[in-house]
Amino acid sequence: MQRIQKSAFLSLANGSDVSLYTLTNVNGMSAGILDLGGVIFSLRTPDRFGNLDEVVLAYQDPALYLTNPMYFGGLIGRMANRIQGASFMLDGKKYALAQNDGNNNLHSGPDGFETRLWQASTLLSSDSASLTLTLLSPEGDQGYPGEVHLKVTYTLDDANRLSITYLASTTSATPLNLTNHAYFNLGGPSCPDILNHSICIDADHFTTVDEELIPIANVPVAGTPFDFREPRIINDSIFMDDLQLRRGGGFDHNWVLNDAARLSKKILLSEPNSGRVMSVWTDMPGVQFYSGNMIDRTIPGRWGLPYARNGGLCLETQFPPDSVNRPDFPSPILRAGEKYAHQTVFEFGVAG
Repeated sequence: MQRIQKSAFLSLANGSDVSLYTLTNVNGMSAGILDLGGVIFSLRTPDRFGNLDEVVLAYQDPALYLTNPMYFGGLIGRMANRIQGASFMLDGKKYALAQNDGNNNLHSGPDGFETRLWQASTLLSSDSASLTLTLLSPEGDQGYPGEVHLKVTYTLDDANRLSITYLASTTSATPLNLTNHAYFNLGGPSCPDILNHSICIDADHFTTVDEELIPIANVPVAGTPFDFREPRIINDSIFMDDLQLRRGGGFDHNWVLNDAARLSKKILLSEPNSGRVMSVWTDMPGVQFYSGNMIDRTIPGRWGLPYARNGGLCLETQFPPDSVNRPDFPSPILRAGEKYAHQTVFEFGVAG
């Protein structure tokens, strides 16, 4: 068994090649990562019977990863999520960004990190396989100040954990909020949507949004469809008559995670038919739970047919949306001499 396998994926117009790096562990679980956008293209995990199947969404056409219209599996940066008015003030200066979500900026605009070709290297140890991706984001990139050096490492270990470690430094103060935009469906290809999944989120508050999905305030989850402090089936909440659900077309909100600064288990996702369970560990202050409300149902998915609405869900561990404009939120500002260092771990198992 090859623990790390590199294969050709796509050729770019400038002559560069995009490669797929497949990391495999002793249990047969595998993670396929592209050096284009750091995309989690493939993630095959066992069900309760030991059968391996894909649990992330992907495009059928490899060329779609050049633009990645639904951000499938991509590394998002410099700033994940929405920024109101596509602008921010930093140290007395105003910075303008692309308006790609109405009047606002979403995931840093049309030239995000999820469409960049990163430099790749691999490392094999006795119980894990790693892919490290590096990228230089120059001063003024996407409208942001500072030259940023980025290093993102994906590691698959023999305990069925896929970890993502984010490291960065900057030459001058800049906002930075990195995440991964994988869409999960633990039921595999035969499961049409994520509505039967159960989710538990260790958060006492979530962030309400206005009509443009810009944050308003952090409010208690108690007594709302957003209370996932105990495991709850998504279908039992997502169709409730609730203003916030109407605005998001479902769930597309930030949860304010408890015990935020410490790497600990914050989320538990499970699917009853396959028995698959995914625990999410992170040291980020929030998670954007997006229930796949706006999946483009005209684009063929991995198996040739478009995915359904709610065909997958995202758990984007990150700073809260528009945190660069909100002094009452955790600050995403990275300054020269500081290190950006965060980790998120996706741990897979099966229910007994």
